Amino acid sequence: MAYNAKAIANYFFDVAKEHRQSISPMKMQKLVYFAHGWYLAIKNEPLIDEQVEAWQFGPVIPSLYQEFKSYGKSEITAYATEFTGLSLATLSLETPRIPDTQDLKDFLNKIWEVYGGLTAIQLSNLTHQCDTPWRKTWGENGVPKGTDINSDEIRAYFRSQAN
Repeated sequence: MAYNAKAIANYFFDVAKEHRQSISPMKMQKLVYFAHGWYLAIKNEPLIDEQVEAWQFGPVIPSLYQEFKSYGKSEITAYATEFTGLSLATLSLETPRIPDTQDLKDFLNKIWEVYGGLTAIQLSNLTHQCDTPWRKTWGENGVPKGTDINSDEIRAYFRSQAN
């Protein structure tokens, strides 16, 4: 089952607060990307319900970019939100949350344990190495912003990292 990317980000926001660490938009992007990649590799299904795109500075989840871009390089200070409802009468602003399942929380906590102590730049550098899905998609000359990074490519890459 794929989850709302903002719900995954909100979980990492909670974990960062619990560990008294700040989290910038770029670090959030990379954490959710690494979680998605490892989930694809381990569970053989996507963690998030949207495509990861190749942008100039690395893999980007568009909804997270839109949500957190106003922070620039600064610390995120509020949860990601989204409007829900089928009409203006039922429209409301909600904070997406992951389901209360221990397996998912354990998985995301492991991602934090491995990657949470790294800076945004360090995480970005990991996504830019040779043979990464972003590098293969972006190439030397770049691609149009918004080009999807193939999920099979992400899965294969993260599986190769497990060996």
